[in-house]
Amino acid sequence: MYGSTGGFDDVTQAQTFTFEEMKAAVDATHALGKKIAIHSYGPGGARDAVRAGTDSLEHATDMDDQTIAEMVKRKTYYAPTIDHNQYYVENDDTVYHFPPGAKERLRDYIQRNFETARKAFRAGVHMIVGSDAVYNGWGLNMRELDWFVKMGMTPAQALKTATTEPAAMLGMEKSLGAVAPGFYADIVAVEGDPLVNITA
Repeated sequence: MYGSTGGFDDVTQAQTFTFEEMKAAVDATHALGKKIAIHSYGPGGARDAVRAGTDSLEHATDMDDQTIAEMVKRKTYYAPTIDHNQYYVENDDTVYHFPPGAKERLRDYIQRNFETARKAFRAGVHMIVGSDAVYNGWGLNMRELDWFVKMGMTPAQALKTATTEPAAMLGMEKSLGAVAPGFYADIVAVEGDPLVNITA
């Protein structure tokens, strides 16, 4: 669900749905036995999404302490998607061609997104990797793990945000997220040891 939007100048520009509408969507989704993720750039939409009972919250920059505490209480999962804006910055000149000054504002947003995510992690929020579905090519969203380590996670904790934590969020912890008998063989082989260097 698209809870709120934002732009280069203001991540609180427009809340797409009211709290009541979000709550209705959450209740209807849960009545069908499904999970719901709510995309919300700004703090107002994030607050209402958490209060409405979303299973997962995406982006959510500049959240206040009360919203983060509510996420801990409700066990709301958080996909901050820090790296997708870094991808925009890196590919502006060749792909996106943003207006003048946009790249600098994106860099500011990335830092605020990072600080919000670090605050949420330190408070005990369940963190998961997300991509915002903007990447050209599979696997680039795993760059998010490096941001998670920079915010204070161990490499092992960061790996869980791409394995066991999303599986639990989806209610599929008995078939996804681990190398175990009866689980889907969703395996990635890398040359190095990600428990030593998360970028391996």
